[in-house]
Amino acid sequence: MINGIRAVCLLAFLLMLCNLQVCGQTEEDSLLTELEKSSDDRDKVAILLRTSNLVNKADKSLVYAKRALAISNNLDDPLLQAKCVQQLGRWQASLQQFDSAKINLTESIRIFKNLNQAKLDAKSKFYLASLFENQHLLDSAELYYREAIEISDSSGDKVGNAIYNLHLGNMENVRGNNKVALTYLERANDYFDSHEKRDSAWLSLNSLGIVYDEMGLYAKALEYYIKAYEIIEEFDIQNGRIILANNLGTIYHELGKLKEAKDYFAKGLETARINDLKIEEAMLLNNISIVYTEEGDTLKAYNQLRRAHEIQAESNQKCDLAYTCEGLGEVMVWKKDYDSATYYYQEALTWAKKCEILGSQTSIYRNMGLLAHKMGKRKEAERHLLKSLELGGKSNYGLEMKETAKELFNFYNKTNDLENALKYQIMFSNLKDSLFNAESTERIARMTAEYDFRREIESLEYKKMADEMRLNDELRQKESYQNSILVVLVLTTLLAATLGRSYYLVQNHNKKLTALNEEKNTLMGVVAHDLRSPLNNIKGLMSLVKMENSALSPEQSHYFHLVDDTMERMRDMIDRVLDVSVVEDMKVNLNLKKVDLGQTINFVAGNFELLASKKSIRIHSELDINRHIIFADYNYLLQVIENLLSNAIKFSEPGKSIFLNIFQEDGSETMIVRDEGPGISEEDQKRLFNKFQKLSAKPTDNERSTGLGLSIVKKFVDAMEAEISCESELGKGTSFIVRFNTAVETELA
Repeated sequence: MINGIRAVCLLAFLLMLCNLQVCGQTEEDSLLTELEKSSDDRDKVAILLRTSNLVNKADKSLVYAKRALAISNNLDDPLLQAKCVQQLGRWQASLQQFDSAKINLTESIRIFKNLNQAKLDAKSKFYLASLFENQHLLDSAELYYREAIEISDSSGDKVGNAIYNLHLGNMENVRGNNKVALTYLERANDYFDSHEKRDSAWLSLNSLGIVYDEMGLYAKALEYYIKAYEIIEEFDIQNGRIILANNLGTIYHELGKLKEAKDYFAKGLETARINDLKIEEAMLLNNISIVYTEEGDTLKAYNQLRRAHEIQAESNQKCDLAYTCEGLGEVMVWKKDYDSATYYYQEALTWAKKCEILGSQTSIYRNMGLLAHKMGKRKEAERHLLKSLELGGKSNYGLEMKETAKELFNFYNKTNDLENALKYQIMFSNLKDSLFNAESTERIARMTAEYDFRREIESLEYKKMADEMRLNDELRQKESYQNSILVVLVLTTLLAATLGRSYYLVQNHNKKLTALNEEKNTLMGVVAHDLRSPLNNIKGLMSLVKMENSALSPEQSHYFHLVDDTMERMRDMIDRVLDVSVVEDMKVNLNLKKVDLGQTINFVAGNFELLASKKSIRIHSELDINRHIIFADYNYLLQVIENLLSNAIKFSEPGKSIFLNIFQEDGSETMIVRDEGPGISEEDQKRLFNKFQKLSAKPTDNERSTGLGLSIVKKFVDAMEAEISCESELGKGTSFIVRFNTAVETELA
């Protein structure tokens, strides 16, 4: 892909729409205020039509045009109604409401013709031509452009005539009719360059530069680009800077100056992004990708092209997909992904033919020929290369013809067709000499040097201005610093006074909190004391029942023992867990001794068999005894195992299993309580052992949960110098692992 996308720029269309005025929100607000004050329907229609011209959004302009038409229908004024219909059709075309737009524009043409309104007739035909161009019906578009030019020429509408010539010239350039394009563009440039609208001359100069660039007449192209750039700088035209940056980058690329080309493309790309100009961004992304491809950085090239492709696919400028798909095809060739390259080249050719972009077709056919040759398809390769040369010759695309002639020479040389190889070698040499003769090369070098020097001067002036601004900023900062010192002194005084008062308030608040804490501790002591009495009564009653029923069955006797043990432990828990020091400070008083961990786990598991059976949950806990001896507080160990086993049952679905295991590892006894529950999320695991933490998982049988169990477990485990951890995965259950020091390696103080 030798040539990238040239920014032809259809801002001339906007010039026509805005009647060569500057569009803005201020004028719109002013006109709407004028509209509210007006009581005459004719004035209202005129104001609405002016407002429709001024706003920058087609959908808003369409709304104003509809309002104007609605009012004009109440007036006996065909000319005014036709103007409204014209506006309506024009904005419908802009919004791609093509059928409605065509009906309205055709109707306006009929009325203007009957009323002998030549200028308005030409304008409607211009809008209709633009509509057909957007639909890629270029023959119909050419017909209406020509009619608009003829009518404007005979009626003396010079500005309209210039714009119509500019549009038709740009379209003919896209179609590859470069000589015809030059005729129309030079007519437009004659008007812009010699009349009061010189600020618009850059449009025609830019378009002329593009045509000469595509013809390989680089010196001439650069001459027009530089003239356009001077006008853009003089009138500070932001969009023009983007367009010229792109086109100058393109011509520098064609001259083999990749660094300069990349600099221009990057500069234009930055400006396009700052101003959120998506179409221009896509154009520049496509062109800078060409440089990356030639530098061998296919990853960067591919990324730029994919972004350009996304923008173009979402926009109305789908014809540019011809260039982007071709670029993607080239990247795929570099990667030797020939199937993908074929797909992209076919897509590119489809769009190039649909939009009649002859220059792009020339390049695509050449690339398709090179790909076919790589794939061993010689006949197909020859056919594509000859097609590329034929299309290049039709439009005088000198550079494209040169590149294709070179590839034809390579092709015939490799296939041992020496006669044709010599033929295209001579053609290549002649084209190269004509494009880059000494006079042309010297002229280009002189012009680029002058242009680069001018840019350097502008850069120095900008640097000088920037230095002055930086110096002023430093002076302002010093002045601000002095003022800040005074402010800091005042604030420091105020802060000291505020802190003093805050300290006094905090001290008072702490006293109140201390009093409340003592009251709470007293209440907890009363509760603990009052709970002991009913438990003692229950324990006594159980003893009496057992004494009076000496003939108990073994099962009944077993349950009596369980109840008795449970009551004893509840009383002990009240003494220890609900003790004020335990609840307040989580201080624990250890009673360490040798404990058989396997026996203890089996004991707890047996106590929970009944509870587990209610949910059809099976507890697997047949563990060896007399093999896993640890130093622990027996009561705290019971609470740790009971809490973990209780949670496992509580959060398991009916029919699941719970596994209790022990194994020796590195001088420790490790206990694992594993369930098949819902698992614990990573977020919940971070706050697992905090007090009063209720996690996202819910008990499966509406069991009660306070959020204290695991925090107590953690405190007791830490007190016994053991370690607890959790391993869990959502949907796959949870394992709690507790590592105790063995009795062999641990000695009591």
